[in-house]
Amino acid sequence: GAPNMNGEYLLSQTPGGKDTQRRFPAHYRDYPRGVEYFDVYSPKISTLYSQVFWKGLEPVPLPKDIVERFDGRGMAVVGFELDQVRRSPSGGDDISVPMSVAYNHHFESTMVGKHAAFEKIRFSGPDDPRLRKMNMGHGVPSHSEHWTVRDLGTSLGTLPISQDFGGANGGEVRKSFHGYAPGFAQVIDSPTHLQVTPMQIDTWHRELMNVSHPTRFVPGPVPRTSLAPLEGPDAVYSGLLECPVTTRIRKEVE
Repeated sequence: GAPNMNGEYLLSQTPGGKDTQRRFPAHYRDYPRGVEYFDVYSPKISTLYSQVFWKGLEPVPLPKDIVERFDGRGMAVVGFELDQVRRSPSGGDDISVPMSVAYNHHFESTMVGKHAAFEKIRFSGPDDPRLRKMNMGHGVPSHSEHWTVRDLGTSLGTLPISQDFGGANGGEVRKSFHGYAPGFAQVIDSPTHLQVTPMQIDTWHRELMNVSHPTRFVPGPVPRTSLAPLEGPDAVYSGLLECPVTTRIRKEVE
C-alpha cells in the first residue's frame, strides 16, 4: 500500500491499555483488508500577513472515478489526511507550506452524496434563527451566508447521505492521526462533493522567512498587546496565534 501522506504518526498510550503504538495501525497500509485513497484539492486560499482566513469555501467534486465507482453504493471512510500546499505552476510536485507560515487554527469539512446537495444560505443577520441550528464547533464564519446540506429526499436506503470530517486540531493537524479503529468507518451513500471551511492565520514574515522547507520561524510585526517573545530563544511562535486585540480598529459602544 501507499505510505502516509504526512509520514509517521506518534500515538498517545490508551489509558489502561498496552503497546498502543505497536498494536494500533498508524499506517493506512497496515489496515486489515487494505485501504485505497484519493486526493481532493480545495479552492485556492490567498492571504496577506496577519490576516485570518475563515470562510466556507465552494464545494468541489470528488474524482470522477470515485463518483462512478460508488454510485448507488456506500463508501466506507476509515480516515483522512490533509496538507496545506502550493501548487507548482510547472505541474511538478506540490510544495508543503510550513505551519509557521500559515497556521491552522481549526477546520471543518463535509462530504455529500447524490441524495444531498450543498446550499448557500443567506442570513438576515446575527439573530437569524437558522444560525442557531448550524452546530459547527467553532460557530459560523459569517452572519451573512454559509453552506449547509440539503436533503434532496431521493434516498430509499438507510445509509447516511452526508458525513462531517474533523478532529478539533490546531497547529498539530498534519501530525495528528485521523484514522479510525479497525472495524469502524464513516459510511456515505454515493459520494459526490466535499466542502471545507478552514480557519487559518497568516504568520509568514515575507522578508526573513523561506516559504518552503526547510524554514526557520522569524517573528513578524504584532499588536502591542501580544505577549509572545520577539527575540531570543523563546521566540519560536507568532504572537498572532494569541489572537491579540488590535489597536488598528476603533469601536464606540453606546
